[in-house]
Amino acid sequence: MKSNADQENIKPSAPESRRGQRRPTPTKQGPRPPKKITPEYLRNSGLYYLQRFATSSGHFRAVMTRKIDRSCRAHTEQNRDECLQWLDAMIEDFIRQGLLNDRLYAEGAVNSLRRRGLSRRAIMNRLQVKGLDSETVDTLLATHDSEHGAQDHDTGDLQAALKLARRKRIGPYAPPDKDVDRDKAIAAMGRAGFTYDIARRVMDMTPGDLDDQDLRRV
Repeated sequence: MKSNADQENIKPSAPESRRGQRRPTPTKQGPRPPKKITPEYLRNSGLYYLQRFATSSGHFRAVMTRKIDRSCRAHTEQNRDECLQWLDAMIEDFIRQGLLNDRLYAEGAVNSLRRRGLSRRAIMNRLQVKGLDSETVDTLLATHDSEHGAQDHDTGDLQAALKLARRKRIGPYAPPDKDVDRDKAIAAMGRAGFTYDIARRVMDMTPGDLDDQDLRRV
């Protein structure tokens, strides 16, 4: 006969109905379908995007058009042309309010990309993809470079290349005890849009060369 202590230690077995059963695997829910486009929804979506990202009107239009297209594929009863008319009106309103300002955006982008050490060619390519015209970008680049002591695009590119070299610690910024792979460093500068001539000049520089008047603001 089992003692009271033994009886207390005996755990009740699982009910017969639960024995040998597997827990049901939770079904995965697919992505929610996009919402239908209304003027109010489109505006709220546009404002939310602009709160997170600085952008040009051309790039903003492309982003919102993709949103409209996704919604129209899911809700075939929608009129895409009507949705695009709402988008046109919204963009015009955002421009009037200053929420979209291509020149201001381009100025900020040029300053930021030059500080990161990008070439004129790379900056032109990036901003044209954003829907900005090359003439505006070229003018802003010339203004930026002039304000930083560069009298022409080549000097502006040389200054930018030195900023890239400083970031990567190559050329005149390489530590004395560092063995820099010259070909690899020149290739990295080429990927940033610099010509071989400028990349070679940077790699040939010594710290003393940075005293040149055109390079003091780097």
